[in-house]
Amino acid sequence: MKIYDEIIIRTKELLSDSKMRVFEYNPNYTAKIGKKNEMILVRDAAYEMGEGSLPSVSYVAITDNGKLVEGDRIFLFGKDLPEIKQSSPFARIAVLLTDNILEEGEQGAYSIIKAIELKKYDVFPEGYMIRVSALSNREQVRVSRNALKNGLNFEQIGNLFISKYKENKHVKAVTMIFVTLPDAPYAELEHLADESGKITRALNHIIADFKMNCRACEWKPVCDKVEGMKELHSKMARQ
Repeated sequence: MKIYDEIIIRTKELLSDSKMRVFEYNPNYTAKIGKKNEMILVRDAAYEMGEGSLPSVSYVAITDNGKLVEGDRIFLFGKDLPEIKQSSPFARIAVLLTDNILEEGEQGAYSIIKAIELKKYDVFPEGYMIRVSALSNREQVRVSRNALKNGLNFEQIGNLFISKYKENKHVKAVTMIFVTLPDAPYAELEHLADESGKITRALNHIIADFKMNCRACEWKPVCDKVEGMKELHSKMARQ
């Protein structure tokens, strides 16, 4: 499954000039799980990441190329949660190493990808209210003052995300990336998030109608540009 590899490579390139902190995965040091759909009121919040007109982006990229995933790690670009003093831009990116999910068949591969993507809805740390838009790639986070007093940080949040993603038997390693830099390339990351979504939708379209006329297909530009999509379509057409 190499169709997201270019997304991963370009993500790394965009952030390569920025200083980062690295945390090794520790399943015993995770954020405390709170109530699902916890509501943090404005009066109880210390700040909100990705709020309003501030940049906000989130996406997942999957590969079976072990050279593209640094193992179970958390990368932080910018300030950690206790260091942030006011609302800030925000990006959360998950890069996942899986086994060869195409062995499950194309329909199975798509189902696995969607199941992995939906894992983000199973993560609800106490004092860390995540609001995800179903119509865009935005992810806003409201952090409570009480959670910060109790020591909540991105290492704990990242460990919790990794633990959830690894509940899927196909996920072998996860690199979580958090960005809070004021001048990070958020517009470019948003573009990559859009491309990742288009790839997933194009994959679904190929599965739903693999005998389609490529010349008339709205997803042809995606298949022409993304390495591996044409091979996947040809493989299905031969079945």
